[in-house]
Amino acid sequence: MTASVKEFGKVWWSEVYNRIIGAVVFLDDYSSECLHWDGGLFNLLTGGAVAVKSLSPFESSLKEHKKAVFITQTTATQLQTIREIIYNSDFSHCILISCISLDVVYLELNDGKDVSDVIASGKATTEATKQLEGMLVEWIGKKPCATEVVHIPIFTVSPTNIVFLTPPYHRMYPTFNGSLAPESNSIDLYSLNSEERSQVRRLASGLNSMFDSMNFREDIFYMGTYSSLVAGVLENSPVCLARRKNCSNPISLIIVDRTLDLCGVTSYSMESVLDKVMSVLPRFPGHSNDVAVDMSPLCEANVISHPDDVQLSPGCLYHANDDACIQTFDYMINKSQKEVMFDLYNKLSKIDVQKSPGLKTLLKVTPQSVEKIITASKGNYNIISKHVGVLQQALGVVQTLKSPKRNQIELLMSLERQVQQNLAASRDSTSVLHQISNLIKTRKERNLSLENLLALTTHVYSLTGTEVSFNKQHEDSLTETLSVAIFEDHKTLFSNMDTHIASPEECDEIANKILTRLKDVSQMRKILHRYTSVLKPCDTGSGHEYRGLLQQLVDDIVNSDKPELTDLRHRNEGIKDLLRSGFNILTSKKSRSTKHPLDNPTVILFVVGGVTAEECKQLHRSVITSGIDNTLLIGSTKFVNPVEAMRDALAL
Repeated sequence: MTASVKEFGKVWWSEVYNRIIGAVVFLDDYSSECLHWDGGLFNLLTGGAVAVKSLSPFESSLKEHKKAVFITQTTATQLQTIREIIYNSDFSHCILISCISLDVVYLELNDGKDVSDVIASGKATTEATKQLEGMLVEWIGKKPCATEVVHIPIFTVSPTNIVFLTPPYHRMYPTFNGSLAPESNSIDLYSLNSEERSQVRRLASGLNSMFDSMNFREDIFYMGTYSSLVAGVLENSPVCLARRKNCSNPISLIIVDRTLDLCGVTSYSMESVLDKVMSVLPRFPGHSNDVAVDMSPLCEANVISHPDDVQLSPGCLYHANDDACIQTFDYMINKSQKEVMFDLYNKLSKIDVQKSPGLKTLLKVTPQSVEKIITASKGNYNIISKHVGVLQQALGVVQTLKSPKRNQIELLMSLERQVQQNLAASRDSTSVLHQISNLIKTRKERNLSLENLLALTTHVYSLTGTEVSFNKQHEDSLTETLSVAIFEDHKTLFSNMDTHIASPEECDEIANKILTRLKDVSQMRKILHRYTSVLKPCDTGSGHEYRGLLQQLVDDIVNSDKPELTDLRHRNEGIKDLLRSGFNILTSKKSRSTKHPLDNPTVILFVVGGVTAEECKQLHRSVITSGIDNTLLIGSTKFVNPVEAMRDALAL
C-alpha cells in the first residue's frame, strides 16, 4: 500500500525503471509529461536506457539495439506506431508497458464484438495480454524473440501532496457527443460517442488502479450527469467490484462536472501566482500542466523568437529532484505573491554574485530586484548548472509579472467585477451583453484579444446561470458583433484556419454555434437544487461576490451542522438500476442518504474538466480551518487558465 498519490506515482515509475536496462525507450507525450513530474529524462538515462525517443512512426533504432520498451496509452493508433517502429528496427526483445488497464484495452481491441462473457468471467486482462504479445511476436517476425506486456498505471502527477492531475485525460471534458448537455434524460455510456466512452472507461480504470495500489475501498458520490457515468463504471465494472472486495481502507470519492460552474476557471481575478503564470506564459511543449520559460536572459545565444526559436530549450517551473523548487512550487499555489517573491529572493540571494541587499533591508521584493540577481548569473554556467531550477522558477515569475499581458489581465479583472456588481445589484441583464458587444468592437484600442473577451463572456453566462434571462435582441446583437470579430481575427483564434480566408457565412455559423454553447453553459446548474447560484452576498453586507460551486460543496461537507447535501448523489442510491431503467439519475426523487463523505477518513474530490490553483488553495484552506480530522485530496484532469477553459466549454 502507498501512502499518497505522489508515492503511488513513484512506486510505479520504479517498476518502469526496473525494465529499461539496455533498452531503447519510446514514450508517448502523456507518459513524457508524467515522467517530467517524477524527475525527467535523466531518470531513464541513469537507470540504464541506451536511448530515449518519442513514440512516433518516423522513429526507429540502430541495428545494434535489440531491446525496446514502449510506454504508451495502448490506443489503436499507438499500436500501429509501435508496429512501424519495430518494422524499421531490429529488436528481438520488446516490452509493451500499457498505462491503461488491460481489461479496457481488451474492450477496445475487440470493439464491435460480443465479449461480454470474457469480461464477466474476469479473463479480459489475460486475453488482452495474449493478443498484444501475439502482435509483438508477429511484428518482430523472427525467432527466437522475447515479448512482455504489462500494465503499469502511469497517469498521475502530483504538484503538491494534496493535489494530483491526470495528463492523459487533459482533453477529457463533460460532453455528450460533443454537446454540453445530453439530448435525453435517459443516459448511459452509449449516450457518448466512442471516443468519449473510451475516455470514461480509461479514467475509471486509472482511478481503480490507483485505489488498488493504495488499498482504498471507495464510497462514490457524484454531481453532474457526466460524473454519474464515471461513477457508474467505477461502481459496476467486474474489475472494480473484485478490487473493492480485497481493499480495506475506506475513502469517499466525489466526482464533479466542471461544466456545473465555469466561473472559477474563466475568471481573471486570480490570487495564486501559479494561475498568473499559467495565464501569461505558453505551455511547455507537449505538456498540459507546466509552462515554457524563456531562458535567453541567462544565455549568450542570440534568440530571436522564443519559444519558437529551436536553438534554445525553454525552462519550466517544476523540478522534481530539487526540494527547494518543490517548496517554491507549493508556495506558488498556496502563498501570496509577496511571500513567493520573498521566497525566490531569499533562495537567489544565496547564489548572488553581486551581493544584492539582504531581505531584512528590503521593504519590498520587486520583479526588477529578482531579475537583477538572475541577470548577474548570465553566462556563468557553473552557477547556472548548480541552481538551474530556482533560476527557471524566478525567470518564469519575473516574465509573468513584467509581461504586457498583465495589464490586459488587470483590465479584464476590473471588467469582471463591474459586470458582477451590475448583475448582483439588479439581477438585470440589460446592459451586460451590450457592454460585452462594445468591448469586442473596441478590443483593438483596449489591447484585448478576442479569446480573452470570449472567456469573459463565458464567465458571465456561467455566473448568471438560470437566474437571469438575456434579452434576445441583445443576444442577436452580440452574435452579429462576434461574427464580425471572428472574421477579423479568425487566424489567431483558429490555428486550423491559417490556410484559407474565412467567409462571412462561416463566421456567422461559428458565432451562432458559440451563442448556442453559451446558452447551454448558463443552463448547466438547472439540474441542481441547493447550488443553483454562485453569486452570493458578501459577508461584509455590501455587494456580491462569486462563491464557487466547489467551494459551497466543500463548506457544506465540513459544516458541523451537516446540512443535507441535496445535490450530491451516492452510489447506494442505485446507479445500476437507474442506468438500466433509463430514469434521470439527477432529478429522480432523492431519498435521504445515510452516507456522508466525512464518514471516511480520506475524501478525494475529483473534478472532470480542470481546476485552478486558486480553487485548490481555497478548498484545502476550508478543510484546514474547519478543524475536521479528515484528509481532503483534490484531483482533476488538468490545471486550466481562462482561455483554455473557454476553448473547452465553447469547443473552439
